[in-house]
Amino acid sequence: MTMRLTRKIVAIVVVLGVGGRCKGPCDSPIYCQGELLHAVQMARLFADDKTFVDKPTLKPEAQVLAAFARIGGANASRPALERFVAENFGQEGSELRAVDVGAELAARPGFLERVANPVVRAFGREVHGYWGQLIREQDTTRLCAGCVSSMLRLARRFVVPGGRFRETYYWDTYFALEGMLRSGLVDLSKSTIGDLLDLVDAYGFVPNGARVYYLDRSQPPVLTLMVKLYYEFTHDVEFVRGALPRLQREYAYWTDKHCVDVRVGSRVLRLSRYFVDTDVPRPEAYSDDYELAHNVTGDPQIQARLYADLATGAESGWDFSTRWVRDIHRAPVLETIRTRQVVPVDLNAILYQVEMALGELSDMVHGSSGAYRQAAGERRQAMDAAMLDPTSGLYFDYLLEDARRSTEFAAAAVWPYWAFADGEAKLAARAFAYLGRVLDGNPGGVPATLTQSGQQWDWPMAWPPLQYVAMQGALRYGDPVGVRLAQSYVDSVLCAWYATGGSLPGVLEKLGNATDSGHMFEKFDSAQVGSAGGGGEYTVQAGFGWTNGVLIWTLDKFGPQLTAPKCLNLNFIN
Repeated sequence: MTMRLTRKIVAIVVVLGVGGRCKGPCDSPIYCQGELLHAVQMARLFADDKTFVDKPTLKPEAQVLAAFARIGGANASRPALERFVAENFGQEGSELRAVDVGAELAARPGFLERVANPVVRAFGREVHGYWGQLIREQDTTRLCAGCVSSMLRLARRFVVPGGRFRETYYWDTYFALEGMLRSGLVDLSKSTIGDLLDLVDAYGFVPNGARVYYLDRSQPPVLTLMVKLYYEFTHDVEFVRGALPRLQREYAYWTDKHCVDVRVGSRVLRLSRYFVDTDVPRPEAYSDDYELAHNVTGDPQIQARLYADLATGAESGWDFSTRWVRDIHRAPVLETIRTRQVVPVDLNAILYQVEMALGELSDMVHGSSGAYRQAAGERRQAMDAAMLDPTSGLYFDYLLEDARRSTEFAAAAVWPYWAFADGEAKLAARAFAYLGRVLDGNPGGVPATLTQSGQQWDWPMAWPPLQYVAMQGALRYGDPVGVRLAQSYVDSVLCAWYATGGSLPGVLEKLGNATDSGHMFEKFDSAQVGSAGGGGEYTVQAGFGWTNGVLIWTLDKFGPQLTAPKCLNLNFIN
């Protein structure tokens, strides 16, 4: 018995129970828009709105809709909705099964040989063995004929972030691959990238994640960088040859739908921004979006703009941050969100990397780089003109409404130093000196911003991908702050894991009051080494794909210089 997995992208107009004709990410009357979604999510049956939209049905869609009508539809009571969901929906994640990859893991991974400290090396070996907790494949055999799910079809094995993130996620995957490839999971890495390439075939782009409710937005476009990374490990030219048309198609999606003119003096420059065309709440955060919009205004047009800017913030991967708001002092801060009016440093640095990589891969396959390197050069010039602050050496987002670059620091400010191979050394030194000063007050890593707002992509949250990018830039320019960044990352990850019950047989005993077995968190507190991050729309998640991947990469690149964190009870170390 199988269920129907949606493969068709749609952007149609429907009548919502809340009034008005609105666009949703897909045509599902359960998972994307309509009275049923509104009623269940606004009843707040679950602490996290994502829980409901991740549940497959236990009955065919028509029967589920008929059952909803019988309990009163949009007017159903909360107890009736609770019974309705319990009787008609299954367990979230029940369309998936875990995959054993133990036999594929390298017995003696090379990255461990570069780690001098025995405690750090033992921890690296422990994390090397965690990949089996995060590998999935679809299994719909337990679900009824005609049942529906919000999951998009994935034909191969794939890595998930962990926690509430049960499906493959776009930009998370890049950072996980850095670790998977070093752990010897080459075939698994290939299949994970293959699933993302299939999504480009089906939809013309890679959605935020493999769910129908993500079909109106993407995430930072790093698929080309994944293929390049895989090639650097395998030298598999045939894989590149097969992937290249899909990478070119995805690049066209970003240049067609996300470009914007930026005026600097008398010059009009072409750069890119995140942009989602929607006017409804995000299904996986429906009640939060709806209540925010209705607290701000009763004007449907202003509400629609808020919904679009919220979805665009999610497309950025930084959901949410004061980077995207007009007034960082407003409470709640998201009432002034304006993501579509921000031209982000990191997106443009990524697209520069994509253009350079497409030129390299095209040259490899076809003997010609086409116009990609020229496009990269033009983007670089535009970024330098619109975003670079020569005094600090940092790059800042450009604000379209204000016709100026931002003055607020974000960790994205150093992404260009990973992207640009030929940046000016003096500017790079100033930028990394600034990062060093940030680290002086943030021993747990570089925070996303220096603004405390309660949002998860603001101070004091230190995110693994942002530490990775800063380390990559420091390595490229030979700046010594790279070792400090690496040590702070290892300290944060290992200390948080140890504080939550982690132990290393024969090396490090479990804390006496610990009841768990160690957590790899998705983010960390930059102000306090060993504390998980918080804030945002959901509780901190454990797992965690990009945390593990960045840790393994860090051990590989900085292994000889790393020491055991001070948080460890040295009396327990053998």
